[in-house]
Amino acid sequence: MKIFRLSLLALLTVPVVAAPAVAAPVVVPGPMLVARYNFDGGAVGGRISELSGRGSALTVRGFANGLVAFVALGAGRFAAFPGPCAATAPTCAKALMEAPDDADLDPGTRSFRWAATVRLTRAQLTGSANVVQKGVATRDSQWKLQIGGPTGRAQCVMVAKGSGQAFSAISAKPVIDGNWHRVVCQRTGTVLAVSVDGVPGERTAVPSTLTVDNNLPLRVGGPNFARGGDMYHGQVDDVYAQLG
Repeated sequence: MKIFRLSLLALLTVPVVAAPAVAAPVVVPGPMLVARYNFDGGAVGGRISELSGRGSALTVRGFANGLVAFVALGAGRFAAFPGPCAATAPTCAKALMEAPDDADLDPGTRSFRWAATVRLTRAQLTGSANVVQKGVATRDSQWKLQIGGPTGRAQCVMVAKGSGQAFSAISAKPVIDGNWHRVVCQRTGTVLAVSVDGVPGERTAVPSTLTVDNNLPLRVGGPNFARGGDMYHGQVDDVYAQLG
């Protein structure tokens, strides 16, 4: 009986060891649409609605009476930019659309995807034409989609913050045949890629540390109104940016 009591006492005095804490799972956010414009509502008071709910409206800006036209296409609309001017013209009508700086459009080193549907003829391409961009190559950092002259291939470009090193991925075929083409740019890790109508183009290696982060506006249709600027003279629809 004494042995039984001692055994029972030993059991009762065994310290209770707490279960190890379970770390909370790391939640990695999925891709998030951060800006989208389909131009179906046209411009109201010079502003184009943003559809993702996260970005800002685009404002139409013109130079030398340049205008953006919003043309009906089926049940929707697309944006059409002024055509090219003669090289000898003293002034040239230009137009672009602009939204203010937005942290969601500064991907840093994260995955980022941007796209636009474009229509352009060879006659409308007078040099490289910037369709959509945030930042400029000579200032801080940049991402953009352009149609490169004189070949007319779609180009996805990223310029690294700090080093100014530029990287581009070029489409397999030209897009200046007067037909609509869907161009998608994507940076994932160490790869910058382009596709046109679902057909992959170049896959360009980029540093994992490549960072794009600037305080400049989002622009559609050109970089600025400087003489010789890379203005886009065609039509565009369904512009969007996706983070992650």
